[in-house]
Amino acid sequence: MLSLLVANDLAAVASAFIAAYYENLLAVHLNVINSPIAIHDLMPAAFIAALLCIPVFARSGLYQPKRTKRFLAELPIILRAVCTAWCFTYVVVGLMKHPSSSRVLMTCLLASWLLTATFSRLLGRQVLRYFRQRGLNLRFAAIVGTGRLGQTLYHGVRRNPWTGIEPAYFVSTNPSRTSLLGLDVLALTTNINDILASRPVDIVLLALPAHDHETVEQLLNQLANTELDIRVVPDMLSFHFLRHDIDQLDGLPIVTLTHTPLGGWNRVIKRAIDLLISVPATVLLALPMILIALLVKLTSKGPIFHSQIRTSVGGRRIRILKFRTMVPDAENHTGPVWAADDDPRTTPIGRFLRKASLDELPQLLNVLLGQMSLVGPRPERPELVERFRTNVPRYMLRHHAKAGLTGWAQVNGLRGQTSLRKRLQYDMFYICNWTLGLDFRIIFLTLFPFFSRARSRRKGLASTRPLEANLQWLTVPNTALPPIPHPRT
Repeated sequence: MLSLLVANDLAAVASAFIAAYYENLLAVHLNVINSPIAIHDLMPAAFIAALLCIPVFARSGLYQPKRTKRFLAELPIILRAVCTAWCFTYVVVGLMKHPSSSRVLMTCLLASWLLTATFSRLLGRQVLRYFRQRGLNLRFAAIVGTGRLGQTLYHGVRRNPWTGIEPAYFVSTNPSRTSLLGLDVLALTTNINDILASRPVDIVLLALPAHDHETVEQLLNQLANTELDIRVVPDMLSFHFLRHDIDQLDGLPIVTLTHTPLGGWNRVIKRAIDLLISVPATVLLALPMILIALLVKLTSKGPIFHSQIRTSVGGRRIRILKFRTMVPDAENHTGPVWAADDDPRTTPIGRFLRKASLDELPQLLNVLLGQMSLVGPRPERPELVERFRTNVPRYMLRHHAKAGLTGWAQVNGLRGQTSLRKRLQYDMFYICNWTLGLDFRIIFLTLFPFFSRARSRRKGLASTRPLEANLQWLTVPNTALPPIPHPRT
């Protein structure tokens, strides 16, 4: 396998130099440079790049086994290794004062090398995936642990055949059955090496619960005398937070429990999409908003807008505007409460605006100012947030995303006086599984609510079954929910 990877990377180097040669000819044709470089003059530089490529890639860990690492996680390492090898090549050919040290040629080489290295590595993965799905290049694994973590690991391996890892059997310290999920369950008596000797495997996956750390330590001491690939799966299922991410600091692994896809460049991209949509939307909806403002003013006494303090990402408080849909001073007697569908405080025009969600349109200003996003968990009032913080487990995790005009919970019918537990489930699913595609899907379902209502009916929101398999941990008991006071009639 190592020789195939090396051959693949050398082929990428050769392809990059060929591409750079033709790009150099194109530069001559466009009068960027005066004369092309001969193909034979590229040979020394290509030889140097090939020699430097292998140790640089090896130093970057690109020749280590990575069956469980996805391509997108490896891509930054590939690009960084190519840039490093290119810099060394540029320096060497520059010191040699070789014709191939032309800046135009070397720039073309860098662009071509980045593309060919990425493509060749991706192609190599696809070839491996093809063979592994047909039973070749497999590694058999013993899963130590038959609890929730072990079973989750089994299903994860099964769902990702590209890893080439095939579960062979389970090992249990306290077996209550002889088979599980179609595999044998072997009882661990004294030494796990006895089991491995009778049922050889390539990989041992330790998937024991967090409270069983003494057993993990004992097993690791026994496995230290084997030549097998040993991997420990931390029991992150016991820590009910968001997605987790693992970094290293001086060789010490650090686990982040509140990692979301909404950081880094994704945050920049999401903000750019917010601006690209909200700016023209504000212009197009200016006239309808003026008409709504006139209707509000002419049909009831009081101001056109209603201003409220809401809580957004990081617990920061923002002031939002809504078209007024209730009588003035509606909360003088009730205090901060959620509005009901048949709320007597709602004005006739306000009832229509709330049903069509048109009362939220002024919050486009909050999106333009960067205080909110088009899509995200709906912002809640600070008084209710403080109430939920102490009564609803992990409620504050929803504040790891910027509040939105619409959200995954809302397009699934969870508005107003609906289940707080369900709403939190949907918010957590959005934060943990965010993609641009999911944002566009939510925007579509918001603009065309017929499809949203049809989806809600299919999913059956009255069901108590958790909505997504990867959020089964979020089963907040209804008894833990604080009472939300209804308005007085």
